Amino acid sequence: MRIGMACACAAALAGLGACANVGNGTIAELDAVRAEALLVPGRTTREDVRAALGEGNAIRFRSGWETWHYDYREGLATGWDDVPFVGLFTSRSGRPTKELVLLFDATGTLRRYVLQEDVAAPR
Repeated sequence: MRIGMACACAAALAGLGACANVGNGTIAELDAVRAEALLVPGRTTREDVRAALGEGNAIRFRSGWETWHYDYREGLATGWDDVPFVGLFTSRSGRPTKELVLLFDATGTLRRYVLQEDVAAPR
């Protein structure tokens, strides 16, 4: 009976987790074309990015330069795949992920950006 209950709970969690997203959902729809229009090195400012994408996870350097990181992944939060039974039904592999990294100079102007997207293979 306990094994059946555990399997039922794991299946319910897997069903809920299949629709869950982790990270900054504002970059979920960001593609190379939109990024090129929105993120113009030498012109786009931190305030422009904050208004369009929200606050990123910032790493600052003594020189005044900083990077902002945005991550997005479909699926359960990290760690859920390691929970007994849940990991049998969910896997982080094969789910779409995106990462956006922005480099701002000391004046708050965008200097470079990288948008990486790992599109999941069809199941």
